[in-house]
Amino acid sequence: MIPNHLLAATQLDRKLTVLRDGAAPFRSAVSGSWIHALRQALGLSAAALGRRMKVTQQSVVQLEESEKNDAITLASLRRVAEAFDAELVYAIIPRKSLRETIAARARQVAEARIAPVAHSMQLEAQGVSDQELSERITDLARELEKRPRELWR
Repeated sequence: MIPNHLLAATQLDRKLTVLRDGAAPFRSAVSGSWIHALRQALGLSAAALGRRMKVTQQSVVQLEESEKNDAITLASLRRVAEAFDAELVYAIIPRKSLRETIAARARQVAEARIAPVAHSMQLEAQGVSDQELSERITDLARELEKRPRELWR
């Protein structure tokens, strides 16, 4: 039986693939501020956008700067989106699939757990071959994938 978190990760991975592929063209589409780029494309001055938002022109300029500096809040972005009659879409898109992330972390934890034991066994002349060690790590990693609490301590 597949644990719930792995089923959820698989289902979310399907959706994230679409987002990951769809987001790719936007990563470098605008240098600086999306607010500024949209405002310019719509032909809105900072003062005009400020009037729509009921803030000053300087506040709009500060929002654009905050966005460039990764310091803008989601609440501010929502207000700007409303003024543009637009929708704010917020997403955290993992660089690789969630299942790959889980598997990689499980392997990392397994290696960290087995390495000291393998070293001790080697010192006592009871060492295992590289092949056996790799198999033990793989087996432990598969078990750890089923127990997410042990992966992220």
